[in-house]
Amino acid sequence: MSFIHFTIGEFACKCGCGANRIDEELVRRLDWIRAAYYPWTLNVSSGYRCAARDRAVGGNGNHPTGLAADLIVSKGARLRDFILACHAAGIPRIVLYHNLPHVHVDMVPNRPEGIYIR
Repeated sequence: MSFIHFTIGEFACKCGCGANRIDEELVRRLDWIRAAYYPWTLNVSSGYRCAARDRAVGGNGNHPTGLAADLIVSKGARLRDFILACHAAGIPRIVLYHNLPHVHVDMVPNRPEGIYIR
């Protein structure tokens, strides 16, 4: 599958192991968001993580499923647009952080849906 705004390689584990089990449906939805709703750059800060990398960064197991990504998103009105676009794309969970520059999105099944601020 090819994408307009992303490459699968952008979602590879950042530890250097080369693992990349990112779910293509997640990338397809993010690509659609970028193309249809959000005309600003979305940079992937974390996509798939191997279990060791997830533990090292204090993750809770979402990224090793391949169904989660962290993206650098402009704040303010652009962040609102991004959240609305995620909703339109059927991305069920968005996490905003007070002290981190990225926004977490995931489609991990059997997890609470909604927008969370941490």
